[in-house]
Amino acid sequence: MGEIIGVVSGKGGVGKTTVTACLGAALSHAGHRVLLCDGDFGLRDLDLVLGVADEIIYDALDASEDKEYTDDAIVSIAENLDFLPASQSARWEDIGRKKYKKLVRRLCDVYDYILIDAPAGIGKGIESILDLVNRCIVVTHPLWVSLRNGARMIQVCQEHNIRDFAIVFNAVPVDGEDIDLYDMLEVLRAEYVGAMIPYDEDILTYTQDGHLLDLASPEFRNVLAPLVDYVVTGDCWEDYDVQKQFDAYVTKKKAAKEEACTPTLASAGESIFGDSNTVLYINRGGWTTQRLLVQGKQSLWRRRKLK
Repeated sequence: MGEIIGVVSGKGGVGKTTVTACLGAALSHAGHRVLLCDGDFGLRDLDLVLGVADEIIYDALDASEDKEYTDDAIVSIAENLDFLPASQSARWEDIGRKKYKKLVRRLCDVYDYILIDAPAGIGKGIESILDLVNRCIVVTHPLWVSLRNGARMIQVCQEHNIRDFAIVFNAVPVDGEDIDLYDMLEVLRAEYVGAMIPYDEDILTYTQDGHLLDLASPEFRNVLAPLVDYVVTGDCWEDYDVQKQFDAYVTKKKAAKEEACTPTLASAGESIFGDSNTVLYINRGGWTTQRLLVQGKQSLWRRRKLK
């Protein structure tokens, strides 16, 4: 049977949906069959991130009420990666929670891993999900308010007898001062780090456009490698190895950005001889060979006119 993993947080807006989508993509890329479940009934948004909002006809509520709707409710995202949307109209307080649990457990026969994007905070929804999952991934920002709420969520997990969890620090700053990793772990009273994901404006752009999975480059998958290993093997990397993985990604990202911003010595331009060919001109201190040639041609024309 497949394993059910809850992606949870104490505070909203820390990136649970982003982590759920990217982790699912990384697991499916490694050959595992994965189902992404939106567990935020009434406020679903995983469909927007995945870019399939217009493809939703049936949802988890329909499938839990009548299992004949299950295949119609599940949307294929990519090879080995499927999606089960939550209801947009019904809340956790309005649905049959036992039926939902039965639905997800039945799907364990089909998938290797089921990732549930849980609602933020504490309530009926998170309680139902914690009664269903085998272990949790706790997502937090490197901010004191997020860390305190993350610590409270860890307590809630332990109250539901879930002792197997890993922390994901999302949107970690790549420049300037940030909170020390071990200070954050002390606030959370946690031992295991699943991943450190750097702050990246591209994530916001791809999320808004519904193309987040296009961001799952080999470099980004390397950042998620410790989290993938935790899901597959149950073992977490050492803290300093997770930090090294984060630092390597940041170094490559900065180098690529600097290379893109570095002015080239050659630029394309039109030929001054009236043909349609594109030629390269050398840039030197703001002066290009194209500009010098044009000025030389104009000077020659003026001299001929004076004669």
